[in-house]
Amino acid sequence: MSDLLLVNLASTLFLTGLVWFLQVVHLPVFFTVDHGDFARAVARHRRRNTLLMAGPMLAEIYTATRLAWSKTPLDGAALTSDMLNWALGLLAIIWIVTFAWHMPQYRRLGSGYDEPAIRGLILSNWVRTACWTGRSAIMLWIAFGRLRI
Repeated sequence: MSDLLLVNLASTLFLTGLVWFLQVVHLPVFFTVDHGDFARAVARHRRRNTLLMAGPMLAEIYTATRLAWSKTPLDGAALTSDMLNWALGLLAIIWIVTFAWHMPQYRRLGSGYDEPAIRGLILSNWVRTACWTGRSAIMLWIAFGRLRI
């Protein structure tokens, strides 16, 4: 299995697990944070979340782009190439939603407690969660198809 595929699979699986944790466990906690400490709590959350996600997201987009645009396709070239393009499309949605919708909700929350912004953050994260889950399924399917045991 290629190094690009392994790095892409690892980063995608890591980010999928992390985004599910954020969605189910962490983001709903914003509804219960003391309003007086809310802006500071959100800032702390954003800093730590960025430190955790930035590296894997960059590795994922780099390897996904290289895999999708590779001149030497993986085995099962036609179907795998289509699947890699679908996975890259999901990644494009993730990045667009992150910068156009998700991060603006965080900026709104930096001013203080804002229930509609929390709901918007959770909704935008559902889009990211669905896309990363789809990417994980596609990349696992490709990886298991390439295993030689």
